[in-house]
Amino acid sequence: MREMAVLGLYALQNGFMGFERSGLFYGEFSGDRVRIPIACWLVRTSDAMILFDAGLSPRAVPGLLRNDPLARFTEEDLLVHRLDLVGLEPDNVDMVVLSHLHYDHAGGAALFPKSELVVQKDEYSYAHYPASFFESLYYRKNFDLPGYRWRLLDGDTELVPGVTILRSDGHTPGHQSLLVELPESGPVILTGDACYWHEHADKELVPGVVWNPTLALHSLRKLKTYRAARARSDLSRSRPDLLGKPSSRRRTPTGSRALVQW
Repeated sequence: MREMAVLGLYALQNGFMGFERSGLFYGEFSGDRVRIPIACWLVRTSDAMILFDAGLSPRAVPGLLRNDPLARFTEEDLLVHRLDLVGLEPDNVDMVVLSHLHYDHAGGAALFPKSELVVQKDEYSYAHYPASFFESLYYRKNFDLPGYRWRLLDGDTELVPGVTILRSDGHTPGHQSLLVELPESGPVILTGDACYWHEHADKELVPGVVWNPTLALHSLRKLKTYRAARARSDLSRSRPDLLGKPSSRRRTPTGSRALVQW
C-alpha cells in the first residue's frame, strides 16, 4: 500500500465577478446576474506544490472593476499575495494544473515561468483556434507563453500519489478536474467548471456556457461516479474562511457561490 502524499489543501480566493444565471444553467434564459468567486487551490504534497487554476491576470482587473458592477477585487486577492499567505512565491510552485484555458482560470499562468503548466492537449489546441462563440473567453496572451514548460495530457493522469487529474470535457473540449486524496477526510474532487452548484450535481444540470452539453453531462456523471465510489468530501470554490489555511478534513460549503468541489 502506497504512502499518502497529500499534506494539505488551501483555498486561494482570487476576487469575484458578475455572471448571468443563463451562463450557469444550460437552457435557462434569465438575465439575472449573480456574483461568483474566482478561486484557485493549492495542494501541498510530500513530492510537490501543485496549484489548481491560476485565476485572473492582474492586467484584467482594472477593466473588470470598471465594467462589472458585481466585481470585487482587492490588492490582497492577487494570486501572488494569496500564495504569500501560505509562505510561497510563484517559483515555489512545481506544477500549475489548469482546468481549462478560459481567462478566469488561466489568467495567472504567466506568473509561473519555472513551473510545469499542465493542461489537456485538446484544450491547448482548441484555445489557440476557438470557435467564434468561445473566442471572447480565450485570451491568447494568457497561454501563448514562449519558453514556458507545458505538459499536454490525453485523459486521466496521476500526477503524484494522492493527486489525479480527471478529464471532464463538455464545458470546453479539454476540461479537467482534480482528485485530491486528503489524509484525514478522504477524497475531494476540485471540479472546476464541470460542476458549479450542488443543484447541478443533484439534478444533473450542465453549465450554460458549454462547448458540448452531451459531453458535459457525461463528465458530470463521471465525477458523481467517482464521488459515490469513495468517501464523500465537499469543498466550495468560494471558501473565504479557508484562505491561507490548510484543509485535511471534510468541510461544509459556505460562501456566496456554493460551487461544488467534491
